[in-house]
Amino acid sequence: MMKIKMRVLCLFLSLICAIRTAGLSVRGPAMPLHVQLGASVTLPCSVDTPIPLRELEVQWMREDSGSLVHLFLGGKIRPESQSPAYSGRAEFFTEEISKGNFSLLLRNVTTEDKGMYKCVVHTARESSEAKVKIDTEWLVVTGADVPVFAYAGEDVILNCSVDTHVPLRELEVEWMKTNEEIQVLLFMGGQYRPESQPERFRGRAEFFSEEIPKGNFQ
Repeated sequence: MMKIKMRVLCLFLSLICAIRTAGLSVRGPAMPLHVQLGASVTLPCSVDTPIPLRELEVQWMREDSGSLVHLFLGGKIRPESQSPAYSGRAEFFTEEISKGNFSLLLRNVTTEDKGMYKCVVHTARESSEAKVKIDTEWLVVTGADVPVFAYAGEDVILNCSVDTHVPLRELEVEWMKTNEEIQVLLFMGGQYRPESQPERFRGRAEFFSEEIPKGNFQ
């Protein structure tokens, strides 16, 4: 009878050890997040099993500088603890915290936001973390998805749009005839430069000037 009890006890202790060994697991994204300047991005961070809020502490931090991006502590979000660089720009999804989702919304991304972040989760007994990397993108250029066909003598519009928050005066946009390496149109220093056009394109190729501030360089 004693042997049976000891076996049951050992089995029970083994089960406890297995549960504790599994520990707290915090999940983040597998790949870096690519974000356009000025856009918003969600930094994922979650656990499989919700944690009682009174036992929970979540710290979002910059890994390089240690700056505190946001904090959840004592059952409350603590915006007063944020680094000034993230005040008013970084926030939790409040209704999701009790479900084990500690993702962070970061608005108006700047070049200074590029880098590695940590989502550190503490409970009364253990802690774990996930890392999220942000890469910023300066420009996204979009053209036509299919070839453009036209008859000789017809007018044609060649699509080109730039999604960027770079000031126009810092942009340089060239239309080139690639098979001959000839510059067709040039926008530089905040201005359209018709004087740079080859003779064969003068008076025939032009931008829609009123559309340029919208990032449209057709």
